[in-house]
Amino acid sequence: MADFIKISYTGKIKDGRVFDTTREDIAKKEGIYDEKRTYKPLPIVVGEGHVVRGLDEALEGMKVGEEKTIEIPPEKGYGKRNPDLIRIVPLRKFKEQRITPIPGMPIEIDGRIARVQTIAGGRVRVDFNPELAGKTLVFDVKIEEKARTREDKIRFLLERSFNSSDNFGIKQAKKTLTITIPESAYKDRNILARKASFTAETFKYLDIDRIKFDEVWEKNKR
Repeated sequence: MADFIKISYTGKIKDGRVFDTTREDIAKKEGIYDEKRTYKPLPIVVGEGHVVRGLDEALEGMKVGEEKTIEIPPEKGYGKRNPDLIRIVPLRKFKEQRITPIPGMPIEIDGRIARVQTIAGGRVRVDFNPELAGKTLVFDVKIEEKARTREDKIRFLLERSFNSSDNFGIKQAKKTLTITIPESAYKDRNILARKASFTAETFKYLDIDRIKFDEVWEKNKR
């Protein structure tokens, strides 16, 4: 069975620019801090594509506390750049939506994310390649924790879907799982998507056939 682990990491392009990290201090230092994000070790299932392929492969067999620096070529990262994914869009299409394109700006076109490359002669060149396509990546990674019991694994999966497993109740009865959701989580507007994500991963990775979610709503007392 695949390992359930938590990793801390810092990912950078080979030229040294950091593009992602689980560490708040590094995010602030590198100017990529996002106040909406919680910086902490990331729970993943090894070999399941929860991180880029090159990193996924390197994690196999690593021990808790072990650290590595891994260089990942484009074909095991975000892929090679595909020139067919570069399009020319008339500038008027942007004006119709009251958008002023700027080089580097992310933009959604036909439900897909692209980046503006250049604007000239009433035409805008946009690139649908992933931003890191064609780049050699370097990851500094450490195994922080490994799930030992089925309840550990359930809590890891809760963190993946709800960002935290704090104050969640877990009851196991053979192949039935009951999850009690704390108020801080069930009032999230994305609760249905989070439940669906957790359910799908739990059915996939654990020998569980039925999941029940409990929520307790109380009337405000004045």
